[in-house]
Amino acid sequence: MNIDIITILPQLLKSPFEDSILKRAIDKKAVKVRLINLRDYSTLKRKQVDDYQYGGGAGMVLMAEPLANCIDSLAKETTYDEIIYLTPDGSIYNQQEANRLSTLQNILIICGHYKGIDQRIRDKYVTIEISVGDYVISGGELAAAIVADSIIRLIPGVLNNETSALTDSFQDNLLAPPVYTRPSDFNGIKVPQILLSGNEKAINNWREEKAFEITKNKRPDLLDK
Repeated sequence: MNIDIITILPQLLKSPFEDSILKRAIDKKAVKVRLINLRDYSTLKRKQVDDYQYGGGAGMVLMAEPLANCIDSLAKETTYDEIIYLTPDGSIYNQQEANRLSTLQNILIICGHYKGIDQRIRDKYVTIEISVGDYVISGGELAAAIVADSIIRLIPGVLNNETSALTDSFQDNLLAPPVYTRPSDFNGIKVPQILLSGNEKAINNWREEKAFEITKNKRPDLLDK
């Protein structure tokens, strides 16, 4: 899989891909991540990529020309399955969308900044718009790291245990059940005996029941799905 990310702050995005699971995935060549500096595609002095918005109002907008130059240049080399724009008014991101995106080959992510990007880029190039939640952050870089992480960990061979991702919260619209590790007795609080029984079928049933119970108490809206 190839994930290209257009950003005006590539340095901000480097760290998430230089450690832990994401680094191992890149080292294994399970995924290739490229950080593309939008300023490299500006034709203006001082590599300006933003300007005031028409109609007045506070906040700058990323201009159409450098974004179009960037996307057109990348598209000459790569046919993208999805061009994603990260924006507060996009569809709320969820596990099912992460699952879908993880099956694709080439993804381009556009990080907004300031007041966002020129609408004409959204109309012409963007295929899906994603929000990571009902709140506003300074730019799309941290959201891009979240989306990339959620996709990459699902690629076969990335996680040591192939079944691990399949038992995460939100798979099948259920939250994960409680988990325990050693010691079995911590300050008088004991691990549920069934988890020590060795009975795999009974353990799986217990986990399913607990997942349903936790989801019902914490996120009953998921059960409606």
